[in-house]
Amino acid sequence: MNEETTNHPVDEAAQAAENAAKAAAQGGESAANQIMNELGQLGHKVAAAVQTVWESDERHKAEEEIRKALKMAGDSIDRVAEDVRKSDVTKDVQSQATRAADVVQKSELTQQFKQGLLSGLRRINEELNEFLDKSKAEQAVKSAGEAAADAGKAAAEAGEAAAEAASAVVDEAVDKVKDV
Repeated sequence: MNEETTNHPVDEAAQAAENAAKAAAQGGESAANQIMNELGQLGHKVAAAVQTVWESDERHKAEEEIRKALKMAGDSIDRVAEDVRKSDVTKDVQSQATRAADVVQKSELTQQFKQGLLSGLRRINEELNEFLDKSKAEQAVKSAGEAAADAGKAAAEAGEAAAEAASAVVDEAVDKVKDV
């Protein structure tokens, strides 16, 4: 890239900022408009500067060097991993681990541990079932009590309404008797 192309966006942004500042000062714009114009021009300058850096030869060279270094590191890791997979030590360790796992699974202690764990889990399950059954029963009793209380309230309200109706009928009858 030549220097003229690289500096061109920056020069344009600088010239535009200068022109906007002059126009704002001459036009008597408010301070808020002048600030907005300056911020706009600053944004253009920053964008132009970032574009210039992004397009620079140095950035392209650095990117290429990083790509090469990462590829070399990846290739090296692949070689080491393959060597480890092929090594007798790795195969021996893998074989020993398999044998150890077999011994542990077949040992009497492991069987006893499994039985104890199973027994403990069953007991916990039974206790939880008892708790849940008890909670359901308590909830049912509570619900039945609440229903009985609601029915009692409804009966009392109905009784009051009947008493009021009866009182009204008696009052009406008394009024008719007085009129006769």
